[in-house]
Amino acid sequence: GMVPSPRSVPSSSFEDLVSAYQEVGAIADVAMIWGNPGGIGLYDKLLQSQVVTAVRVYGLKPVLTLNFHTIKEVPGQGLQLVIDAPEGVRPEVTNSEFRELWVAEAKRIAQEFQPEYFSLGNEINDYFHFHPKDIDGYLTLFDAAYREIKGVSPETKVFVVFSYNHLIENQQWELIEVFSTRADIIGLTTYPWKHFETPADIEKDYYARLNDYLDQPLAFTEIGWPSTSSEADQAAFLSRFVELIEENEVEMVNWLFLHEMDVTGGIGQNVFSSETGTIALKEPDGSKKPVYDIWVDLYQGGSK
Repeated sequence: GMVPSPRSVPSSSFEDLVSAYQEVGAIADVAMIWGNPGGIGLYDKLLQSQVVTAVRVYGLKPVLTLNFHTIKEVPGQGLQLVIDAPEGVRPEVTNSEFRELWVAEAKRIAQEFQPEYFSLGNEINDYFHFHPKDIDGYLTLFDAAYREIKGVSPETKVFVVFSYNHLIENQQWELIEVFSTRADIIGLTTYPWKHFETPADIEKDYYARLNDYLDQPLAFTEIGWPSTSSEADQAAFLSRFVELIEENEVEMVNWLFLHEMDVTGGIGQNVFSSETGTIALKEPDGSKKPVYDIWVDLYQGGSK
């Protein structure tokens, strides 16, 4: 799967958007969907945008994400990872009002959209790196939301996503173990280009070591290598990635973007590097990069 980002962002036409959805529907099975807001309020946003309907029209299964945390500018402290509570609600993971609202939001989304996949937090290990005391409160929050989701959409696979880069950097393997007894699958974002000069430098057991901590299938919700310095390295990474996950049980693999796009606007300028926007199969004008044909070959081989 991937994000069906259209060509010519930010001046894309409606036809560009439709074309992107059609193309992703032909070369992928799932589509990542993130909302703004990404926490409480996501239900209304999904209804308004009709993006779930849109991806399904083109044969794609939606992968939804309801976050409990966000990045905000805190006066005197700069950008901080905080609980994403509505105005007037105390932003604490143990606050009963926040918990009731958040679980209700998860249930409404599950009941309305019956998503095949539903993540209850993206790159959650980043939040717990700074707020380790919140883990117990979140575990009970996850459990409550899991029960409500399964009650209205029993086939939905419920999970959380970790940043694999940061999990390795901060040695947070215990979080994988904790959620392996709760979630249906385990999600990962992985961008090895931040740690390795070339794809060939990635250790053979880079992903295989995960088998020591869990038994569930893995969902790679974001993978990629930028083409900023080398389109050849970008293409080589995808081939290398397939080799590296041979020992893992994998539920899905999502390349980040179809077309390149600028991800550094607004708060993103402090979160994403400009290289991230080049983690795409195609140039902004729609021309294919070398990685495109490798992706299509892998998809067609996996579809047979």
